[in-house]
Amino acid sequence: MNYEEAKLRKQELEEKNNEHSVRLNTFEKNSLGMTPDHIRELPEYQKAKQDFDRSFAELRNFNGQYVKMFKKEIQADRRKRYSR
Repeated sequence: MNYEEAKLRKQELEEKNNEHSVRLNTFEKNSLGMTPDHIRELPEYQKAKQDFDRSFAELRNFNGQYVKMFKKEIQADRRKRYSR
């Protein structure tokens, strides 16, 4: 996998995780911002939470490898972006 392919894969994983996050945040929250127990027991919530957890873990594992493999390329991109 080269750097461009890895950037595309990272973007795909981030989009997938964001979709799952949006879906999870549609459920009711209490005044403290926490999901009540009666909502957590719903199968729809459990499925959404499981999907989010899975996509987050996949993104986290990818990022661990991505940063190590493409350290120089990531730094060059940042320098280019911030030099404008």
